Amino acid sequence: MSIIQYAVNGAGIKSADYLDPREVDESTDDWEYEQMVQDAAEDYWENHDGWEDHWPLNIELFVDGKSVGLFEVVMEMEPTFSASKQKRTA
Repeated sequence: MSIIQYAVNGAGIKSADYLDPREVDESTDDWEYEQMVQDAAEDYWENHDGWEDHWPLNIELFVDGKSVGLFEVVMEMEPTFSASKQKRTA
């Protein structure tokens, strides 16, 4: 299992946060790395005050202490709607 870390907006590995360990080897492709970065963005949002940041963010992914690359992460919003009946005026 590999140690997976991520850093936001150029913070570097010294300030990196951890994700759950995963199997990573030479057959790991870009799609899998992108999924890891999406998991990192979710972790950052939920556990590290990411909702206070300005998106999109640049997230650098590290596997076993080595940078895999820098990824731009865009936050997609899903709108929710609520309705309330209005009183009629005469």
